[in-house]
Amino acid sequence: MRKWWSLTGIGLIFFVVYLSLAEIYLPQVPSTIGDKINHLIAYAVLMGWFGQLFTSKRSRIILACALVLLGVAMEVGQSMTTYRFFDWLDAVANSIGVMLGVIALASGADKILPWVERRLL
Repeated sequence: MRKWWSLTGIGLIFFVVYLSLAEIYLPQVPSTIGDKINHLIAYAVLMGWFGQLFTSKRSRIILACALVLLGVAMEVGQSMTTYRFFDWLDAVANSIGVMLGVIALASGADKILPWVERRLL
């Protein structure tokens, strides 16, 4: 099912890019840190998802770096719009999300997709 997991992951990336650049306003988590939690969750999910597909240490390091760069690129992209702005704290939240994804993978979350496959097949 790797093909389907990969396509779903690509869909998740497109969804994050869309939410990052579209002129929409989502409800915020009520707190003093606002949307930072949303950023953190989104990038933790991306890292956790793709970290299950790319399991070698080297590929996960490359993946983590690529996702951190994606998070920064989305902030730069937002600064080029008239309705969004660059927020370095969002980029930090994205990066922390990636690191939480790495920690989750190391803690056993890398077995979620194989578990789902066993349950489905």
